[in-house]
Amino acid sequence: MNLHLPTLLFASIAVLVMSAGIMTLVGCTRRVYRGFWWWAAAQWLLAAGLMLQAVREAYPSVLPLANLLTLQWPIVVLAGMRRFYSRQTFSVPPTGDWLLLALAYLLWLASWAAHGDLAARVATYALGAMALHLYGAVLLARLADFSTSPALKALVLIELLAAGVQGLRLLNAWPSETHGAGRDEVLLASGLVIVLSALVMVYLALLLTYERTENNLRGVQRKLRFLADMDVLTEVPNRRHFHELATRALAVAPSAKATVMMFDIDHFKQVNDLLGHATGDEALRQVAHCIRDTLRGPDVAGRMGGDEFAVLLPQTDVDDAMAVASRIASRLDDRQVAPRIARISLSFGVVQMRSDENVAEALRRADQALYEAKRQGRSRAVVAVGAEDNLLFGESRSLGLPGF
Repeated sequence: MNLHLPTLLFASIAVLVMSAGIMTLVGCTRRVYRGFWWWAAAQWLLAAGLMLQAVREAYPSVLPLANLLTLQWPIVVLAGMRRFYSRQTFSVPPTGDWLLLALAYLLWLASWAAHGDLAARVATYALGAMALHLYGAVLLARLADFSTSPALKALVLIELLAAGVQGLRLLNAWPSETHGAGRDEVLLASGLVIVLSALVMVYLALLLTYERTENNLRGVQRKLRFLADMDVLTEVPNRRHFHELATRALAVAPSAKATVMMFDIDHFKQVNDLLGHATGDEALRQVAHCIRDTLRGPDVAGRMGGDEFAVLLPQTDVDDAMAVASRIASRLDDRQVAPRIARISLSFGVVQMRSDENVAEALRRADQALYEAKRQGRSRAVVAVGAEDNLLFGESRSLGLPGF
């Protein structure tokens, strides 16, 4: 193979400057994350190292700095990864990165300073470069995000490819007097891997930024969805989402076999006035906690507003619903927020859904039953039967002593 190594070197420099320039432009015009500028610095330093390699024949004294700048790439990229994944634990502290780079460089520098033969210097450099690339690949492969990040997988593959090429240089370093096509091909491969690494790093930096941005957007969407669907104080579905979930639950089960309960905290205004709104908020949270502890998986609960809650119990009759109301009230007795000052109790309205009504209609009937429970003295559950315009109140069950 006919090679013109100076042409390859200058082409590599041009590509590296271009890739470093692209990363710098992206960093200056787009939002980037911690670590991005370390990746850009690795590109610029590598380009500077190749520039010095291009003039080493005329200025031999630049060779130590040139080799240091070409050795640094995997470690400076790794430093950027540590900052990009700052919340993840690396198996080796950052000082280990720089100590390994220093060791690899000093071994080559000692070989160069001893004026050893070319084979020894090439072998020492190739050994150090191979160790640095393998080290970076191992650390990145052990990150928690490695299994889900295509960018990390690609970077590890590049590191392993670079380590493999340096391994071939190490094997071909001797005998120094042999100059064949095999050695030229290894040298060409080494240069191409340097260029490939630089080009891929631009893609990987952008891909990692995109992955992080996409994950952040998904997190924001989850938070927005939670805020749209859930009552933040009690962490139960809000009124709108309760209707959505209840309608969905009834779509898979006959409505006539479901019960609906409406309930609230007795004298809740007085709780706020006497104990303060912070205690009132805590009372609401404790009620929601009791609801979650009591209900089954298919059941649907929601906060309608203020201190008023609703529950849909699929495949349940009024007797079972009354038992659920008793369990919720009993659990609340064990979670009183100010038992010595103001005991908190609940009142329930319970209805069996009719086959011809929807959730909103059943809630209106349950709300009337709730008012009847209030009228009868509070801290009780009352069952309502019949149509909304001709409602009759049936069973009334005491749930303990009323609060206040």
